[in-house]
Amino acid sequence: MPSRSLILAALFASLTPAVASAQGPTEQSEFSPFYERLLLGFEDTGVDTGWIPAGSPVQMRFFADAANSITIDLPGAAHYDWRTEQLRFEGDAMAGLFEYDVGLEIVASVNVNLAIAQWQSDLLGPYDWGIEAKADFTPYLLEGNPERPAVIADKSGALDLVSIPLIPDIVIISGNLDISLYVDIEASLHCNRIEVLGPDGELTSFTLEGESLWIDPGDDPGDLLLPATAYCQLTTLPTLIIRPHLVVTVLLDEYDIAGIDIPIALPTVDEEIQLDTIELSFPRWEQPDPDDGETGGESGEDGDDELGDDELGETGGETGDEIGGELVDDGCSCSSAPSGGRGAAGLALGLLALVSLRRRSSAATTSR
Repeated sequence: MPSRSLILAALFASLTPAVASAQGPTEQSEFSPFYERLLLGFEDTGVDTGWIPAGSPVQMRFFADAANSITIDLPGAAHYDWRTEQLRFEGDAMAGLFEYDVGLEIVASVNVNLAIAQWQSDLLGPYDWGIEAKADFTPYLLEGNPERPAVIADKSGALDLVSIPLIPDIVIISGNLDISLYVDIEASLHCNRIEVLGPDGELTSFTLEGESLWIDPGDDPGDLLLPATAYCQLTTLPTLIIRPHLVVTVLLDEYDIAGIDIPIALPTVDEEIQLDTIELSFPRWEQPDPDDGETGGESGEDGDDELGDDELGETGGETGDEIGGELVDDGCSCSSAPSGGRGAAGLALGLLALVSLRRRSSAATTSR
């Protein structure tokens, strides 16, 4: 027969509610570095070709201004796990943006200087042209990201910009000016690392996509603040060329000027860029105090010590006689136990009474 201590242990275990172990939360803080840079502004460039071809009786002249800019957007979030004290970065799926913009403004003029006719056109234009080339990806383009690097490639070949009929006030002159562009733009972007400054002054570098690294949260009771900065490699190789074609007829003579390339210098870039620093903020989480389940177990042991075996035996015996007599003489007059704590307590007393009754009966049989 199981000992009374085993029965009591099982009884108390059944009455003690199960308590799930506390889990620390993982906090999230937005990390969406943004970078915008004007590589060349219209006010920074001014191309004047002068009259070309030199020494020709029919010439053309171009004034050109160009601008180009880079835009980088890396939306996502940083996640701090208070259980492991580890930080990781996760970019928003296909939300990254790498954009390269180029704008061009052209003004042209034509000059005819012949013995039988002289004419110079007013300024023709301005004529504007622009391109927006972009790449979409999932940040943060660290090593291990399958979309690394993000690449922009726009090679249009000869692009017809404008065709200008010449309308001089001299009836013996007629002609047309066509302007084409040759565009070849290449640009690439990938990130080298994300640096995080911890509360202890330690700098932690994240170089792999999705990696988790330990960051000491420190002892400050306030929010955990972590300045984070992304460093990326930017490369641009733009080529922009104006290709004019001028045809002028003076009486029966035709002048055809073509094959002249006018390059527009756009800056090339091959450098590591620093995006804006973002301060990550994580509400501090504290490990909860031990729950009451452990305290209840200790109280149960103390109660068992205070109520000794002899006292339990005597009390159980007397109660057992009375209850036993009623059960034998009058039959079972039991009723179903109410639900909740009172039902559990009644069940416990009943089991204690049965254990004491069996021990008392066994002792009486032995004495005989």
